[in-house]
Amino acid sequence: MPIIFNRSKYGNLTPKLKEARTMSRWIELTTLGTGGAYPGENRFTASYAIRDWLGNIILLDVGEGTQHRLRQADIPLTRINTIAITHGHGDHINGLPGLLQSMYLNTRNIPLNIIAPKDVIKFIKDALEVEGNHLGFNINLYEISANGMLEIFNQKGDRLNIYWYPSCHSRESYCYTLEWNLRPRINIEEMKKQGIYPGPDIEKYFELEDNRMLIRINPFKISYTGDTKPCDNIVSCVKESNVIIHESTFSDDHQSEAEKFYHSTGRGAALSAKKSKASLLILTHISSRYEGFEAIEIEKQAKEEFKNTILTWDLAKYRFVL
Repeated sequence: MPIIFNRSKYGNLTPKLKEARTMSRWIELTTLGTGGAYPGENRFTASYAIRDWLGNIILLDVGEGTQHRLRQADIPLTRINTIAITHGHGDHINGLPGLLQSMYLNTRNIPLNIIAPKDVIKFIKDALEVEGNHLGFNINLYEISANGMLEIFNQKGDRLNIYWYPSCHSRESYCYTLEWNLRPRINIEEMKKQGIYPGPDIEKYFELEDNRMLIRINPFKISYTGDTKPCDNIVSCVKESNVIIHESTFSDDHQSEAEKFYHSTGRGAALSAKKSKASLLILTHISSRYEGFEAIEIEKQAKEEFKNTILTWDLAKYRFVL
């Protein structure tokens, strides 16, 4: 059973354990790969799946072993509609060619969006050329640079957008933010008070600006930093996010190594979360040198700066109720 979070009217997230099937509007994060540069027995390399009640499945990075983790998490390869890649290091892209081939073998027939920087787009094109470019479905490649945005989904005013910002890594790399903007909902209780009952003309109430019969829903934001050292660009990307998935490769003991290789410590991730006024911080991309208690130390150090912090693991599931 996933960890369930309810958002209060103030935008904070508090755990609430109840059957997920009863939730009408939900977003689920599955951390498929939470390790650093090398896959280990318990932590595969970077990959994160996000599903929502609207039917979207978004994959953030595709490290080695992603296919295996997707099967374990019971996430269908053929229904993933968008893949966003942060940068071209192997632990974030090595699983992509095999994943595309498996989509073909599973008779996928719907288009796939892939968002990535220039060098990763070239890597994908080269891989498709080797495979003969006969996958049986269309791939829409979006080569990104600087800041940008793409609308992934829009149905009757419920929209899902993805934004990207350059991060601060050793090569061109990007931080992503997914933002759900939902149209107002009808306040059934208020309608009953006014003696109004649902009917074919209910849509007219959505056009009124000041209407007690409408429940307005704040946007919901999930941000993913990819690999990066702390910097102002990251704070801009994750600003006021409900959830931040932040790399925390090192503990305080290896601060100088984190700076040398353009990575973050758990404490550095927590300071970014605090500056951005986020609600929940999820630590990931843990170096293989940390096992057991040593990995918990990263979480402990982060919590000294930002209390609402979780150290995640492979195949953890988090469900957020809107």
